[in-house]
Amino acid sequence: MMRRVLVTGAAGFLGWNLVQYLLAQGFFVEAIVRPASKSNARLLPHPHLRVVPLAMEEIAHLPEHVTEPLDSAVHLAWDPRRMDMSVQMESLSAAVELVTALGIIGCRRFLGIGSQAEYGNADDVMREDAVPHPVTPYGAAKVAVLHLTRVHAAVCGMDWMWGRVFSVYGTCEPATTLLASLAAALRRGETMRMTAGTQMWDYLYAADAAAAMTALLTHGRAGEVYNIAHGDVRPLRSFTEEMRALLAPDAVIAYGTADRAALSLRPTVEKIAVHTGWRAATSFAEGVRRTYLPHEGGSI
Repeated sequence: MMRRVLVTGAAGFLGWNLVQYLLAQGFFVEAIVRPASKSNARLLPHPHLRVVPLAMEEIAHLPEHVTEPLDSAVHLAWDPRRMDMSVQMESLSAAVELVTALGIIGCRRFLGIGSQAEYGNADDVMREDAVPHPVTPYGAAKVAVLHLTRVHAAVCGMDWMWGRVFSVYGTCEPATTLLASLAAALRRGETMRMTAGTQMWDYLYAADAAAAMTALLTHGRAGEVYNIAHGDVRPLRSFTEEMRALLAPDAVIAYGTADRAALSLRPTVEKIAVHTGWRAATSFAEGVRRTYLPHEGGSI
């Protein structure tokens, strides 16, 4: 029998990549999207895809739209205004209402997608058992939703897992990210201003992130939190120089000229590898070619 997966935020950056991966793997996808969003056009017709226009503010009505039991659900939808506490609280409430609705429909597994922001300004290796110290409304709301959905999923009779996503790039990536902005500047022959680039970082190709989430749906252990990252941790400047060499070797990046906080990210991906067997399959160089080089099929 075909496995049925519900995905919220299905037309977003991570959501679109996850939907494409799930369809390729033979899942049936219930894609929850914000009504009238321009991004919905990304979801092309497919015999195993059903697009459900339903805002998260109305997610309590989900059982009116999805009536067949689900094998699993992945919650990606979230308000992007990270520093606005009021909208973060709305996203928090909607996530809890989603779990209630999934319980009514009948759902076996719930995977909530969190963020590196839950760890806060941590200089040590970021392990899943570390006590989170978020410093933004967004990070704090994600930590709160982790605990609230975990408890509520148990009440509703479904398995629960949580994935903390680190820096992802790839098809449908927002133009405002560092890599997308750098790629655009390099193509235009402009000098990109950056920090010194000495902070440690990790970049994961979006299709690999989708594969990681799918691995958690099929092999993740109930009750666990997992980092979703590449595991190739190195100075940010190493990534940007590799990207410059691939896209515009003669271009200039002005390091140490941007007045921004230089936080480090040091995720470990040992847990997801041990529990599911998943490992990132795409090198940074290959991901850059696929994403930012038009003749390689790049879309940014």
